[in-house]
Amino acid sequence: MAAAASIAATASFVQRSGQQLFLDGAPFYVNGWNSYWLMVQSIEDSTRPRMFAVMMAAAALGLTVCRTWAFNDATYQALQISPGNYDENVFQALDQVIAVAQQNGVRLLLSLVNNWEDYGGKAQYVAWARRAGQDVSSADDFFTNPTCHQYYKDHVTAVLTRVNTFTQVQYCNDPTIFAWELMNEPECQADPSGDTLQV
Repeated sequence: MAAAASIAATASFVQRSGQQLFLDGAPFYVNGWNSYWLMVQSIEDSTRPRMFAVMMAAAALGLTVCRTWAFNDATYQALQISPGNYDENVFQALDQVIAVAQQNGVRLLLSLVNNWEDYGGKAQYVAWARRAGQDVSSADDFFTNPTCHQYYKDHVTAVLTRVNTFTQVQYCNDPTIFAWELMNEPECQADPSGDTLQV
């Protein structure tokens, strides 16, 4: 077990007041890192030790927040195989990432979709919409097409309402989850003004 106290022992959410983050009334400072691969590495017995090792090392270094993916759409080891259809084994791998983070006193920033084609991303949502008969062609149609919007909203709902099979805590009620990132590195090349991203 890592030196950091388990989050389960405190069971408090990090909160914001003005521009400062607080945990149980004391300032909370993010000292974090990005390990986007935690879920996919946790699926197989042969690669799972890497997830355990990075969590323990991070805790020993005093790191407080890890940014990682809560998506993988229609690719190898996909979480979401098709709209609303999930691989339970992959979801359980994400469950375990959260449980191990909790045990090591690490909080997670979970990203919900990729801007890029890696791990499916917005292009996969557009491909699913096209198969459903939508008139879409560009990956940037993700930002304007109602079917893509619904698929994304459904994914967000599926993740936030997921009950962790290790902790029995619904994701939206788990203080281990520090924050949600709506999209990894969002970009809409069809609208360089950025207005489309703000809708």
